Amino acid sequence: MIWHLLTGKRASVVGAEWAAGLLRLVQLDLARLEVIRLAERRLAPGEKVNGEAVDSHQQAAFLRQVWRQAGFRGRDVYLSLGPGELFLQNIRLPQDAANVDAAVCAEVANRIPYPLEEMELRYVPAGTVRQGENIRQEVIVFACQRKAIEHKLAVVDEAGLRCQGIDVHPAALLRCYRFQLRREADRQQPIAFVSVRETGTLVVAGSREQPYFVKSVEVTSGHFDEAVARSLGLSVEEAAALRRHQGDRRQDNRDPELSAAIAQATVAPLERLAAEVALCLRYCSVTFRGQAPREIILSGAEATADHAEVLSRRLGVPVRAGNPFLPFKNAPTAGIPGRWDIALGLALSKVNR
Repeated sequence: MIWHLLTGKRASVVGAEWAAGLLRLVQLDLARLEVIRLAERRLAPGEKVNGEAVDSHQQAAFLRQVWRQAGFRGRDVYLSLGPGELFLQNIRLPQDAANVDAAVCAEVANRIPYPLEEMELRYVPAGTVRQGENIRQEVIVFACQRKAIEHKLAVVDEAGLRCQGIDVHPAALLRCYRFQLRREADRQQPIAFVSVRETGTLVVAGSREQPYFVKSVEVTSGHFDEAVARSLGLSVEEAAALRRHQGDRRQDNRDPELSAAIAQATVAPLERLAAEVALCLRYCSVTFRGQAPREIILSGAEATADHAEVLSRRLGVPVRAGNPFLPFKNAPTAGIPGRWDIALGLALSKVNR
């Protein structure tokens, strides 16, 4: 899919999400008021071996090809780190820790599956919590293998582009919806985001400005495709194409019998997702007293009104299907807009040029 609006306006950095062989690119105008370029492409089957791209040269060629065909402006790109690349963990430290950096490293050293010297590690404060009789600092840790970052940079460089930064999916997700939460009440009210992606589900809870909980859940959009494939006797690829076709059509143009069959087939993955999210909400309620999310925005590849309704019934919390493009002009109208959340959040990153 390539979508663009021909304008003479200056353009933003291009936000790039690339995972599981799927590349999504978003570019806005420089004022970040309008969408001017979108591209969504999958690596061709011949360009993959055992589910992985053969090498960085093929990835660079693919990126360069999509960039040129879609007509993105400039050479600046903002990359992301998500499930499969990123280690996420909420940890607790003594409130009076003299050296927080050292305390974080000591706490996560035995939890990360790789030596610390091979990792890039960052953390953000989540707040103070009570643990027994003690008050502790809770922080959210993000860690990634350095070689994974180096690989991304090498691909971008070989494609002839300039990487202006790399951000984590939780930050991009919050950023893309921040424009919709402008009232003071919305800015302070605890809210949760559930973004179902090809590589996993990201659950982020917090305020408009700051997360206090982040978790990656092993429920993917592929699980929904597999459930439909089993139910309807299709291959996974056929089921995915069928769901995309239905999702791209207006509600009144969809086959009601097919929609009902798909809805019935996806009950199991939705139930699993609801159970995982319920555990996250319980953790937030117990750990951060009075800050349990009062609303959930369902985003990502499964952000439909039907799925939001099912989750709301299961969780007992209002759930709505998110549309990250709501504040922007010239937004696409086909398909599920929530799947662009990460790439859009990256395109909204501040870049010093």
